[in-house]
Amino acid sequence: MTSPMRTLRAGLRLLALAASLGAAAAHASGGGDPVDLFFDNTRPDQPVREFVERPAGYYTDYLVPYQVLWYWRLRGQAFSPDAVRAFSDLLEKLPREDSGMEDTDTAWTDWQQARADAYAKLGQPLPEGSKATTPPSGRTPQWNANTLQASPHCLYGDAFRNATKTLAERLARTNSDKTAGAFVLHWLQAQEVVFYACDKEPAALPELPPRAPAWLQADHAYQQAAWRFYTGDLDGADTAFTEIAADKASPWRDLAAYMRLRVLARQNPGNDVAPPDRESPDKESPEALEQQAELTKAVDAIALPLLKNPRLKALHPSVHRLAEALRIRYLTPATRVQRLADGLKTIGTPDAAAARLLLLNHEFRACGFFFDCTYIGPTQPSDLVQWLSTVRGFKGRGSDRDPSEKWRETRSWSRYQRTHELTWLMAAASLVPVAGTADDKREAELKAALAAVPEDHPARFAATQLRAQRLFAQGRFKEARELVAGALDSPLIARSPSGQTFVKALLLPTASSEEEWRRLAIRPVIARRDHEAQEAKPNAVPLASAFDDDVVRFLNTRAPLAMWLRLAVDPALSPALRDTLLETAWTRAVLVEDYATAHRAAELRIASTQTATQNAPAKGADAIAGIRRSLTLATTDTAAWHRLLLERMASATETLQPPHWPDAGWYVRPTPLAPWVVSNYDSNAAVGSYGKWCTSLGVPTSGPKAASPADFEMPAFVPQEERTRQAALVAKLRTIPQDSIYFTQESLALMQRDRADPLVPQALSVAVKMARYTCQDKAVGDWSRKGLQALHANYPKSTWAASTPYWFGGR
Repeated sequence: MTSPMRTLRAGLRLLALAASLGAAAAHASGGGDPVDLFFDNTRPDQPVREFVERPAGYYTDYLVPYQVLWYWRLRGQAFSPDAVRAFSDLLEKLPREDSGMEDTDTAWTDWQQARADAYAKLGQPLPEGSKATTPPSGRTPQWNANTLQASPHCLYGDAFRNATKTLAERLARTNSDKTAGAFVLHWLQAQEVVFYACDKEPAALPELPPRAPAWLQADHAYQQAAWRFYTGDLDGADTAFTEIAADKASPWRDLAAYMRLRVLARQNPGNDVAPPDRESPDKESPEALEQQAELTKAVDAIALPLLKNPRLKALHPSVHRLAEALRIRYLTPATRVQRLADGLKTIGTPDAAAARLLLLNHEFRACGFFFDCTYIGPTQPSDLVQWLSTVRGFKGRGSDRDPSEKWRETRSWSRYQRTHELTWLMAAASLVPVAGTADDKREAELKAALAAVPEDHPARFAATQLRAQRLFAQGRFKEARELVAGALDSPLIARSPSGQTFVKALLLPTASSEEEWRRLAIRPVIARRDHEAQEAKPNAVPLASAFDDDVVRFLNTRAPLAMWLRLAVDPALSPALRDTLLETAWTRAVLVEDYATAHRAAELRIASTQTATQNAPAKGADAIAGIRRSLTLATTDTAAWHRLLLERMASATETLQPPHWPDAGWYVRPTPLAPWVVSNYDSNAAVGSYGKWCTSLGVPTSGPKAASPADFEMPAFVPQEERTRQAALVAKLRTIPQDSIYFTQESLALMQRDRADPLVPQALSVAVKMARYTCQDKAVGDWSRKGLQALHANYPKSTWAASTPYWFGGR
């Protein structure tokens, strides 16, 4: 059953897919997320700093700041060291902030540990009660896209980090002054009251003890101001922070000056504007404009001195973010977006630009991912908003929706014709369909313009990709290969493992020999998880642990089984990858009744296990017991092989791999040079011992998304005998239905051969339950019902019948 969270994720992926530009996507990170195309649907797997300094065609349509950085690059703007620092910091933290600004760091946990250690050092027991272990209410503020601020009004992680640091400094006083212990304990108890000041019934701060030293008096004054801030006494907090900021003797004067800006933000939550899915006024009222002007004046009065204070340099990015949000607080969404876009025509002050990028990202996120709106679209005045809307596919409400997305082709081409700017060239080259003939004028113009991008320009590598894709789509394979081969030495990807790997993906479809194909297909895995998927692990074993999607597609449709087995013995494969490859080959061979090849796959798989367990003997059930037993079966005993396949499916200790290699990701191109096709592989797998397959080939075999004849065209280096066998294998696999139907049919066939076989009720039960998790298909329900009826009619008293009360249609 599909969960609501999975449905939401799927919806977001579909939105991301619709926002992609149609440029090819390939897995170039060893089987992880697709990377390396100018317009792509995930974050790049190169380091964030590398993206900022040398983007080389890496792109994402999920996070707007990446796109704006590309916009600047294409328009010739250089990034200063300060800009690299500011944008790297932004992009490293953006995924967390973009998903709700949740403060997921360990600040509160660290504070709890420091607090416990302090009580122990001071010889005091930890206070009892839930507050000893429960974080303050609302400590992870959620971003409100309508008001461009975080709510509820409580604590951020920096409050806990500052307190942890201050506590360590105060405890250090007890090392040389034994009388300081009581005062440190007072500070700690007061700080705990401050942290829980956002409760419904906050406690009052304890009064200063007699003869409190000067340091505690200053700390107490700041704690009082913070207590007022968190309890919502904003006027009192502002007065207190102002007094502290004016006290040159206070160690808190700089932070207090900054907190006045935080007070101002909470005093101005913004108007209650209509949500983005409803029509909002295009113009502000005079009252709103006056209110915004007054707020902007107040912001400048506080923020500008902060930005001139070198002691507050670490807080300058936060100052810019608060100030930029407040300068558009009372404006309508359309005006906010226009102001932000106008401020992002050039980089300007990097920290201010980073703040505007964050705010613009939230505007696009609210408008495009969750709602529908009029204030973002290709008809807006700003060229930046037009470009972002076109490349992301955000047309805006009230426009005629074109399911084919032809408006994006028309918009990008017309804008390029009008401006001849590189921004619109890259959009048009990604969105305009490839012409079927080489003499098409528009096609010739695009290719000539892409070729004219200077060698040292950051877009050169992306332009080369687009040229190669267009040549390949026209069947000009030799030219595409020569063009891509020349890109391998591009200085733009010299420091990018992903870029180097991507070139291999581009070359793979035109490999001239199996040796070359294997060298291109086996690629080192690049770490691809947050933060931003990062660099190749320097100390990792250089073994491929996954296949990219272009390799997967080739294996499923074009590689003979003999080629699978030769690939499996390559020492560059990780043991786990090799084992899965061999088990998949075994299933594939058994399904097409090529039992000699199944024997060979079994021998290699068993040898792999023996090698792995020489130093570390295997524990538990034998996960390949069935594969071992297959070596005892005669290649002529078809019934025994069919029963063994069914037994492995129903086993609780073995995993039967599907007869194809599943895609490594959702909604990505299987190869960077082939037409885009949505995979029909459903990653929902039933809980059991079998792998899931919707089609035995792993690719659509009918309908508008069906694999083309080119998907099954084997390269010239494959021997003729293997070509013949591969054609026969594909023909057989095409006739095999999806797994739940196939195994129901096999269970019923076994029942006809031997009704007393104890495997029959077990296999029927598992096969019926498999249907619940299979792909949507009316035939699934029909066969599931037949299996259930046979199970209850023939084995009514079995435990398998008792545990299988229902039949299932495809989900």
